[in-house]
Amino acid sequence: MNRRRALLAAARHPAAAVLGLALLPGLPKAAALQDAPDPSAQIEHQQAAGSRITLHFAGNFSPVTRAEARRWVARSAAAVASYFGRFPVPTLKLLLHSTDGAGVGAGMTSAEPQPQVRVRVGQDSSGRQFAADWVLVHELVHLAVPQLPRHQRWLHEGIATYVEGVARTRAGLMTAPMFWGELARALPQGLPRDGDRGLDHTPTWGRIYWGGALFCLLADVQIRRASAAALGLQHALQGVLAAGGNYAVAWPLERVLGLADAAVGHSVLLDLYAAMKDRPVRPDLARLWLDLGVSDFAGSGATLLDSAAESALRVAIAA
Repeated sequence: MNRRRALLAAARHPAAAVLGLALLPGLPKAAALQDAPDPSAQIEHQQAAGSRITLHFAGNFSPVTRAEARRWVARSAAAVASYFGRFPVPTLKLLLHSTDGAGVGAGMTSAEPQPQVRVRVGQDSSGRQFAADWVLVHELVHLAVPQLPRHQRWLHEGIATYVEGVARTRAGLMTAPMFWGELARALPQGLPRDGDRGLDHTPTWGRIYWGGALFCLLADVQIRRASAAALGLQHALQGVLAAGGNYAVAWPLERVLGLADAAVGHSVLLDLYAAMKDRPVRPDLARLWLDLGVSDFAGSGATLLDSAAESALRVAIAA
């Protein structure tokens, strides 16, 4: 299992009352990301995608690492803003905690007293490692969705897991073959297993992350089908954000999905939720990949076939 899949597969810390925490074995758990603010942190203000981001560099960051981090933040914020039509919140507190070694580690998004994101960053991280990171985009996507009841956090995590890859591909931060290959390899982890009681009642990591991502992909494809590829999940979620639905508010899931459906003029998400919330639904993924033209995804990427029946939908999703 590669680093990205291991992070998203990791179980959430049971004591964390927040969304958006990514963990790897050997990294600090949730409590370590909720330490009291470091009074010695270096604070900088950065304009990104039209919003004001306050960066807190806590720990031992060299000037070179701070410069690379600024570019990483700007790229990640721009990718999220491009997908949603704007950055989800006007101001953001982003706390970067230094760790030994290199690479981006755990991330966490919280809402109190205001939306903020915390990420562990190796003090020796290179520009290449920042460029390959997905964690920050994942956390920033959380900001574009209202807080939901805990038993429905599969939608929050599913949106963040799915949209992160789409947004990064659209922004040129990863290739389309890489995105579709990773998605095709990972989504089976979100399929129901024995004893599954539907998305609202099966709080396993596979169903929360990849079951939620599967819900998002199915919704995206269905919206594209209904609109001749002109509209997709992106436009549905933009409608939620335009109605004031970001991470600063707490809404019922039905309100979120209803506004999303209204934005695209089709009852897709509410219908899909009704089908999947209380019972196991096992879509035919092999048929879906055949129709979308995604094949040979056993390796590091995938072969994308424009001759497939619904390749236009695949292209529209992540073009």
